[in-house]
This record gives sequence, C-alpha cells and structure tokens, in this order.
Amino acid sequence: MSYGRGAIASAIVNDNIYVSNGYTTNGDSNIIEKYNITNNTWNILNTTLTAKRFASSEMYNNKIYVFNGWGNNGLEIVDLTTNTVTNGAVNPFYTGNAGSAIYSGKIYTFGGSGLNGSSTYSYSSKFQYYDIASNTWNSLPDMPVAKETKGKIVNNKLYVIGGFNGTNSNLINVYDFTLNAWTDQYAMPVGVSGHSIAVSNNKIFIVGDYDNQTFLAYFDTTTNQLHQLSSNMIGRRHSAAQVYNNKLYIMGGNTTAFINSSIASAQVADISEGILSANENASNVFQIKAYPNPFRDHLVISNKKDDAFDYIIFSTEGRQISKGSSNFNKNIDLSNLKKGVYIFSFKNDKGILQQIKIIKN
Repeated sequence: MSYGRGAIASAIVNDNIYVSNGYTTNGDSNIIEKYNITNNTWNILNTTLTAKRFASSEMYNNKIYVFNGWGNNGLEIVDLTTNTVTNGAVNPFYTGNAGSAIYSGKIYTFGGSGLNGSSTYSYSSKFQYYDIASNTWNSLPDMPVAKETKGKIVNNKLYVIGGFNGTNSNLINVYDFTLNAWTDQYAMPVGVSGHSIAVSNNKIFIVGDYDNQTFLAYFDTTTNQLHQLSSNMIGRRHSAAQVYNNKLYIMGGNTTAFINSSIASAQVADISEGILSANENASNVFQIKAYPNPFRDHLVISNKKDDAFDYIIFSTEGRQISKGSSNFNKNIDLSNLKKGVYIFSFKNDKGILQQIKIIKN
C-alpha cells in the first residue's frame, strides 16, 4: 500500500479492493485507498472520511458503507460513481473492532468494544442491522458472548468467529436467519483475536492473530471443522482480507501495540481446492510423529484421531520385517524387534502413505 496502516476496514467492488481508515505512524487515517487486482496498482481516492480506527465497511450497489470505530457513531456512504461522501443514520450502539456482514440489503454488525464511546475495554454483545432502503438501525437478539470479533454469512447463517474479551475466544457462534435465533456453537482448538476474515463459497478464511501473527486457517461450514494451513504469510494482526477468483488477498495490519509497527505489505495466496488439499496433506504429515523414538519395547504413532491403521516395518535395505494393525495414539508392541534402525510405513487417516524412521534400543 502507499503506507503502513493497521486496524483498517475493507470492501471489494468488482476487481477493486477499497481499504479505509485505520491508524498510521501519523495517527488515525481518513483516506480510502483502492487496489486494482487486474493492474496490481494502488491509488488513493480523492475523497476523505472521518479519521478513525477499528471501523467496519461493507459494499452495496457501488457504494461503500463505513461505520463503527472507536469513539465515532457516524455512518459514511461513499458513492464510487460520483466519488462523494454522504452521511447515513447515526448508529445508536456503535463500537470499535466489531464484526460486520451484508445480507439481502441489510448490513449486520455485532460485538466490538467501547460501546457508545465508553472505555474501549468494555465489550459489547449488541447485534443489530442497518436497513439500507429505509436508512434505519434495528436491534436483534444479543450475541451469546460479549467480545470484539469478526464474522461472515454463509447459507443464511452468520458465523461469528473467535475474538477477544480479556482472553482470546475459541468459540464460533452461529445465528440462523431462517429461525431468527442464535443456534449452534462450535469450539476451535485454538483461540484467535486481532484477526481478519474473508469468505469463499462454504469456507471462511481466518487471517492472523494478536499473538500468533502467522496464523492462517479456514472454517468449513459444511463440516463445521477448522483446518489450519501453512504458508509464507508475513505475520500481522488487525489487517484486512478479501477473496477474489479463488485467491485470498491480505493487506496491511500491524505487529505490536505501537502504531509505528503498521505495515504496508499486501500479499495474495491461491486458495483453489487443489492447493488447499495439498496444504492439508502436508500439514497432516508434519503433525504425525512417532514417540518415544528411539524406543525400547513399544511405539506410539500420534495423530488427531484414534483411527485404526495397518503398518509394515522394513529394514533400511527395504526388506519387510513385520506387519500388523494398531490405532493412532495407542502403544504398539515392538518388543520382538531386534536393536537397529527401521522404516515404519503406514497410511494416515487421509489415506496418504507415510514412512517414519524408527530406532530400536
């Protein structure tokens, strides 16, 4: 980007990503910067907003709606056709660092901190929507948990993912629009905060974390499972993320609590199905290990699941020594093996053939 910015908001319109507000080394920002995906260029728009950080933004009918943010209850509407800014109805329950999503002509916002300009360390459970047609704000049932958070809508359901309310949250809370109620709740293996999210079909991508800044994962809304991914992403928190044509775009963010750590970096990753499958298989291979190794009488093959599997043990010259069946995370009796070095060959729970060097003492 033109300069580093953290705590930013973003919206995508056709092949353009618009990044607004946030903070820089000079304080809170009032500009909108446009990234054209096709031309790979950044340009600052000739228009200004109210300077603030931790705002939200959504796009509808070639207009960008910028709202929320610490200490600011205004709703600003950027008309991309005329490059003008007008004001919408004042948000009666404004917060900073809240989640937002758009659905059927309504902009939904939820959670955050600093409700109505109070201390930023007071967390909100408010859930409401802005009706674009009537220019009105309307309340909905409160979130189950008050927190700063992010969320996206997939198949008539809002998924509110992680967040912070003094500690990192590992919860995913689901609001079903067909039932007009909070329904399911899922627990991730890790808590995340300071993250950004973007949606691609049935997958919600989670980018960065306040502490684990290279965190990258997606939540599959069809299986309700979290898949952590490995990548060369530059570590960041409070960034922006968007998806376009099977690619995940990540922009800006910061690395410490100080505004001078804001970064201008923008990166893109291929998230097509083939790439994701290969990444998950590679991650699964990395996570499976044998212990203790070296061993004396037994061996354990660790995995996330306790499924059964078949194995074959080869000498280092490739000669089959023995074979058998066991379960992941259970003791495998290998007391009959002579001292030496062997190759333990098996298929993991994905059906991927794996081999581990084992040493018998």
